[in-house]
Parts: sequence; structure tokens; C-alpha cells
Amino acid sequence: MSEFKYACPVCGQHMVCDSSQSGSVMECPTCFQKIVAPQTPADADRKFILTGTKYTEKKIPATLAAAAAAATAAPEKNFPLAIVIVLAVALAAGAVLFFFGGKVFHHEPATAWQTGDIGEVSAAGSFSHTKGTYVITGDGGDIWSQSDAFRYVYHTLNGEVTLAVRVVDIQNTDPWAKAGLMIRESLNPNSAYVMVFVSPLSGVSFQQRDRTAGWASVVQTAPNLSAPCWIRLTRQNNDFTAYSSADGKSWETIGSTTVSMENPAFAGLAVCSHQAGTLCRATFDNVTVEVRQADKADKTKTNASTNPGGKVKSPVVAPPPNDTNWTLAPDVATVPDATAAGRIHAQDFIIERASLQNGTLTLREGSRGPVEFGLTINFSGAPPEALSGQSINITTNADKAARVTLRWREDGQMAKASFDNSYALRLQFGALANNRLPGKIYLCLPDAEKSYLLGTFNADARPPKPKLPKK
Repeated sequence: MSEFKYACPVCGQHMVCDSSQSGSVMECPTCFQKIVAPQTPADADRKFILTGTKYTEKKIPATLAAAAAAATAAPEKNFPLAIVIVLAVALAAGAVLFFFGGKVFHHEPATAWQTGDIGEVSAAGSFSHTKGTYVITGDGGDIWSQSDAFRYVYHTLNGEVTLAVRVVDIQNTDPWAKAGLMIRESLNPNSAYVMVFVSPLSGVSFQQRDRTAGWASVVQTAPNLSAPCWIRLTRQNNDFTAYSSADGKSWETIGSTTVSMENPAFAGLAVCSHQAGTLCRATFDNVTVEVRQADKADKTKTNASTNPGGKVKSPVVAPPPNDTNWTLAPDVATVPDATAAGRIHAQDFIIERASLQNGTLTLREGSRGPVEFGLTINFSGAPPEALSGQSINITTNADKAARVTLRWREDGQMAKASFDNSYALRLQFGALANNRLPGKIYLCLPDAEKSYLLGTFNADARPPKPKLPKK
């Protein structure tokens, strides 16, 4: 009997079995999923790790089984049947498996997060996200010296980039374990990079490797900070700046540096245990990614706290972290011809869906379920036909106006605030067509956080909800 390793397809945990266990159902010790062990590798010298199949009671479709059988029947394709089935299932789901430096990466569709271990690690890291909370485990001796070893969750991005995140916690596997934001030129272990991170006992640090295979160095540190705290990393051409914040609202600059880096670069979240062979667990939330293409004036932004898949949306005008776009005098403001964006209760906001039903205009992030982040404007039951082609201007001296309600999450709980006067609104509806009502909005609210929204939207004009029968 010969032993070999294979990875759990759910959490990435490495498991060991021998040839007598191939094809049997085993339980992952980390996520407790039932996994079908793959066949013994034909070549014992292979450098990649096999992946097991999640156990299911459903039968493999006849077409997939036939394709797998045909592939194994071909003399030049002498792969074990289980491997062919795993690859076929992955490809059917729109995924691609590829090998890099002896490591297996799972490449999601181009708009989603990608993840993998960088450099020499003894234990495979993992990545999961649920309702805006990201959990990453990473091995690795360090992100330092001339070569790195860690777990990376990233986007491939061009142009000017801003990353922000709250590091909720990091496991104390070492005083210098790392959990933070990184932009690196390549996925090679010796790549040039910049990184701002939180450590268990050594504060927040901003560091760099200014060239391939160069020596890493510290730019600046903030020794008195620890999780939970916010960090932000920006790139403008080859200039990088790191920031920290205790509340995600007031930011302080940690430091700036210049590192020559080609486009596209790899930007995302990095976790390193600083103890080879030991996994470090870190939790993140409020993940945002903003991108300004180098040759365009538009920005794209991901708010992963309300979009767990981390998909990059385009084009939108990402709101700046200041009061540039806030004023209660809308007549002097310019509304951009771009997807509406702004800030709600000091949190960056971008419209993902707009709808009009029962006279209420809803502008929100997320497309399903209750509104957890967004706003509504109540027009007292006005139907889409009555609003089509209309312009609405509300100034701060109005005694009573359409009620505006903001909704957001704070400390894990739903929160809201409503206004029916003292705000400024300029709203122009286009013509109703095919149950769609386009519009252009400028809204500034008098709350202490100076919430605002400006840009365009295209609302789904829905039929009225039926009235509940009287009891």
C-alpha cells in the first residue's frame, strides 16, 4: 500500500490515505464534510496535491460519466477516473484549476476573488466568506526577507487602487503573525510588494519589497494598534500610502513609499502565521476595493461587506473619504452620468439595484432579501406613470417633504434613520418604458455623518403589492 495526500474540496484541509482507501468516503477533520478519496496517483513523484470529491447522494449525470469514461479510454490520457471526474465537475461549475510553483490554485471567474498559497508552506491555507465576513487561514514562515510564504486572497487589478478592511481578529500564532492588505507585482514568492498589516502583539506595520528578489523593509509602524481595527492601502501610479483607523471614519496616515510596479498587479488580503507548519486564522469584514483605471476617468468599486462574492462593478463614481460631494445647495452641484454612489452613515455606498413599488423608490446594495444597506424615498403611493418625466426639487426650508430613510448595519445590528425635512434633493425621472424608470439623483442629508448620494439609476417599476384581506 502507498500513502498519498489529497485536499478537501470544501476547506482545503490536507488528508492522508493509502491505496486501499481510494474511492471510499472519509470525513474531513476540519469542516466535517464527507469526502470521496481520489484514486492513487499513477505517478508517485507528482508535485501537486489531489483534490477529493464532496460526497453526495446524487448520481453523476450519464453524460458526465460517459465523458469521463471516454477520456480514460483514450490511450494518451492515462488519468485515474476520479481525477477526470473532479476536473469535469470543476469545469462545469465555471472554475479552472491550474498549477503555480507546485501549488494548486482555484481560479474563480474573472470578477470574483481568487485564492492560493504563495511560496513554500507546509499546511494549505483556506478562505471562506459569509454575509460579508471573511475568514482566512494561512501558514508560512514570514512575509519578509527575499521570499514570502503565506495565504493570499486577491483580485487582478489595473490602475489606481484603494483597499480598506476591518481586521476583526488574528490568532496569536506568533507576535509577528500578519493579517492585512497587500498589493504585489506577481504571485512569485520573491515579488515586489507593499503591505499594511495587523499583528497579534506587534501593532500595525507598513512594509515593502521595492524590487523582485530584493530585501523587504519596514516603512513605518503604529505599535499601539491591535485588532479590531481598520486599515487602508492606496496605490496611485507607483506611490503607495497606508492608513489606520479605530472606527473606519477618522483615518491617520501611517506612511508612504514609492515602489515601481507593473500592471496588472495583485491586490487583496494576506495572512501569515510566522510559524512554518502552523495555520493562523484571521477574520475580516467591511472589505472594500476601489479601482480607477489608469486610462479612464471612471472608478470601479467592490463593497464586499454587502457583496460576499467580491465582484468588481463598473463603471461607478466611488465616493471620496471627505466632504467634497456633500452640500445642501444642490443647484451648485454637478451630478455625474455614472452609477449613483455616495456615503450612508459614513460607509461607502454604491447602488446595485433600484426599484419603485407602491410609491417608494428603493436604492440599495445587494439585489435580494431585506434592504440591509441603502435608502428609500417615499412618494406617498405615487405610481410609476405619475413620476415618469417628472423633476423633484426639495430644499432645506421645506416644512415637510418626501420621507427619506437610510438603512445600514452597525455592530452586527440593523440601524436606520429617517428625514422628512432639512435635506436637499434634486431628482429627475426619465420616461417610463418596458417597466423601467430611469433617473438622476442628487441627495444630501443633514445627519452628523453627512450622508449623500449622486449619480444615475434605472429603477425596476414593479406592480403594487396586493393588499392583505381584512380579517
